[in-house]
Amino acid sequence: MKTDNEIKMQNRVRIIKYVLDQRHVSRQEIASRLGFSMPTVFSYVTELLDANILCEKGEFGSTGGRKAKALSICTGQRYVVGMDITKRHLRLMLMHFNGEPVAELYFKYRYENTDRYYNGLGVHLETFIQNHDIAPESVVGVGISIPGIIDPKTNVLQRSHILEVSNISLLTFSKYIPYPVYFENDANSAAYAEIPKNEKTNIIYLSLSNTVGGAIYLGSSLYTGDNYRGGEFGHIILHPGGKFCYCGKQGCLDAYCSAMVLLDHSDDRLEDFFSRLDSGDETCIKRWETYLDNLAMAVTNLRMAYDCNVILGGYMGGYIAQYPGCFFEKAETYNKFDQDTSYISMGKHKRQSTVIGIAQLMLNHYISHFAV
Repeated sequence: MKTDNEIKMQNRVRIIKYVLDQRHVSRQEIASRLGFSMPTVFSYVTELLDANILCEKGEFGSTGGRKAKALSICTGQRYVVGMDITKRHLRLMLMHFNGEPVAELYFKYRYENTDRYYNGLGVHLETFIQNHDIAPESVVGVGISIPGIIDPKTNVLQRSHILEVSNISLLTFSKYIPYPVYFENDANSAAYAEIPKNEKTNIIYLSLSNTVGGAIYLGSSLYTGDNYRGGEFGHIILHPGGKFCYCGKQGCLDAYCSAMVLLDHSDDRLEDFFSRLDSGDETCIKRWETYLDNLAMAVTNLRMAYDCNVILGGYMGGYIAQYPGCFFEKAETYNKFDQDTSYISMGKHKRQSTVIGIAQLMLNHYISHFAV
């Protein structure tokens, strides 16, 4: 049985998350939607106003009596930081407590399993925060996204093919970071940035960047699988005996649908590929047609397996949105069970999806444990 303090904390969290999702609400709306009495809402809201979590911003239109005050999440009081670690780069995002990005930094910082690298994470983080005149005590936590299989029970990075490491304590990544830290896999983080937050829904997220990953959300809750490998769509075999994948297998989806397969060299730019595509380059046209064909096959396989909506995200999600016709035609050809492709949508955040998602997850983690 929950104690009174646990119940109060749970109710505060429900109110904060509701205001966060709705952006602007009245006390009356909170009472109606969350099933609280008005005296209870007034009590909790007063506590959250005093704690500078909520603030009053304007008024709603009158319905005959006194105008209701509009409640919002305070900005400028608390911040979270998202940190997206990749093989060659580091991306940082400073975010208001209401989920709005404040600033972003992206730069080359090649991963190496050394104390120098981990110390550098702390140095870059502190410099980033100081450069935006944020007091350290205003930062309530840092979310760190890592490409690989994360075991949250043991706080271990079980394996990362991308970083070429295995069985590393997550605390190694945060040893020089003087803030509470929340860890998550990169694809799960990106998916969290893209899924609807205010409705229960089942969604498959397919991350299409320099590697292919994914996440499974059931009722807007992440399904990780029994061994935290749920959503490893990049290593589903698409063509048996086909191209070699970095994981050691042949024919993986990653070997056919990562952004890298469109480029001749690892230091080439996607922007240049699509510029050549637009100019009618025959080699690019053929490569693009093959890419879309493989992707359509993969997406329809996911639709058959999970029977829910599919979001295409990562770098490629944004580009596919610019060339939708051919892809949707191919998807319709492979799928004879759906009358259209309305179950497929494109992610909104492109290259920022992972860092936005991990910052939001850190924010959600902090809110879920919030007590006045």
